[in-house]
Amino acid sequence: MKTFQKIENETLYFSSCKECEAHCCNGEMGTLYAQIILEDFEKVYKKFPILFIYGELGYLKPVILLTNGKEFCRYVENNLCSIYEKRPSICKNYPLSAHLDNSIYIDKNCPAVGDKGTTIVEKGKINKQFNNYSFSNYQARYINTHFCFEEINNKNYLQKAITLNNINFYKFIKDFDDKYVNYHLKSLKNLDDYYFKAQA
Repeated sequence: MKTFQKIENETLYFSSCKECEAHCCNGEMGTLYAQIILEDFEKVYKKFPILFIYGELGYLKPVILLTNGKEFCRYVENNLCSIYEKRPSICKNYPLSAHLDNSIYIDKNCPAVGDKGTTIVEKGKINKQFNNYSFSNYQARYINTHFCFEEINNKNYLQKAITLNNINFYKFIKDFDDKYVNYHLKSLKNLDDYYFKAQA
């Protein structure tokens, strides 16, 4: 299971993905979905279903389904990503993760993170080699995404699309003159048997 911890003033190393059995892409290891922000929509809609979940306060959050919760990501072949150059930002960042508090977090349960290999974080700062994503101002970009969908956060416009691991994911049933909703609706072609066969 992933356990993200805030990067403090520490130095961490990343060995290699070669010896890993793609734990980060395995539904049985807890990988199911990832929250996205507006800039991610265009990058992911062709390969993954974009859906929505409700936060604790009733806010609408856009996410992509990475697995069906029981199997590996559909794009993993022989423990390797078959869409590596076009993989989502969340995958490019891993084992690092942006956070709403504008801090960077790292999954210390990633088998490659430890005390040997290439420096991934030195004294709390990310090695440029691993900085594949603009982590700056994440909070502002997250809030911008929130307000984009808060305007159309109406349960009459949404319908449950699928339930996986006891989590309900929703889709819009009303079209809007909104490019992000349009990306979402186009992405629903990816919500196919791979996901529904795991529904239980």
